Amino acid sequence: MRNATKLFIIAFCFFITKASYANNIIINKALSDADARYDYTHYLLNLIIEATPEFGEIKIETAKSYMTRDRALRELVLAKNINVMAEAPKKLWDEKLLVVPVPIRKGIQGLRVFIIRNESQGVMKNIKSLKDLIKIPTGSGALWSTRQVMEDAGFNVVTGSNYQGLFTMLTKGRFDTFSRGINEAYQEVGLQNKLYPQLVVDENILLKIPLATYFYVSPSKPELAKRIETGMLRIIKNGSFDKFFYQNHCDDLLRSHIGKRKVFSISNSLVSTERMLSLVDDSFLLNTNANFESVCQKYH
Repeated sequence: MRNATKLFIIAFCFFITKASYANNIIINKALSDADARYDYTHYLLNLIIEATPEFGEIKIETAKSYMTRDRALRELVLAKNINVMAEAPKKLWDEKLLVVPVPIRKGIQGLRVFIIRNESQGVMKNIKSLKDLIKIPTGSGALWSTRQVMEDAGFNVVTGSNYQGLFTMLTKGRFDTFSRGINEAYQEVGLQNKLYPQLVVDENILLKIPLATYFYVSPSKPELAKRIETGMLRIIKNGSFDKFFYQNHCDDLLRSHIGKRKVFSISNSLVSTERMLSLVDDSFLLNTNANFESVCQKYH
């Protein structure tokens, strides 16, 4: 009888632990220590959890292995090894998943600068028009939404299936520019410096693309999607989102010297600018003549 009771307790604890894990937020894993693209997402989710205590206790777990975007979509649909991921809009993702329609990066990833080889700085300095820029082979992930956007605009896009491999391809001259959001470029060059010391961020060109990032949630987790939306709107209203955003991005916004760059714009059929601005006013960030020094002094 005593053994039977002991086995029951062990089984019950296992069930509770498993059930608790199933209700946690499970996000995608970074490719490596040199891949910091998802740190912002993780920290933002912590803010959202803190702002929504009435939904109950919950933890953030990280998937056990790195996933391509195609695999991540399949896993999200099943809510098997991941149930939340921040991603730019894609037709299939909008159709198959629950989207929380609140932009989480204020559109900053649509302010694109280019990682280049140091030897290419003269070429970039001599660019006078979008037509000149389009002529230069540029790199992109094969499954990235920006690939389609740049191809639609006429860019010669060379694709790679591996994030880390794109830096190798750039170094070897497979393409000459690598478009990254201001929030990504400087950090990536810093993290990749030991392997690729010849890579720098171009100082001359800014490419503007309407681009948003939303949280996508497994369709079987509507309560989780509701919690994320509630939390996002709550931290926007109380000002903690602005503080979090600018404390994370002011250094890069200031060092990019947007006002001194030649600015070119292309459209993006995958993003509705109206939806992008519907729940949070990002017009300040989208204005490349904005005085970032003033707003950054407020939050630093």
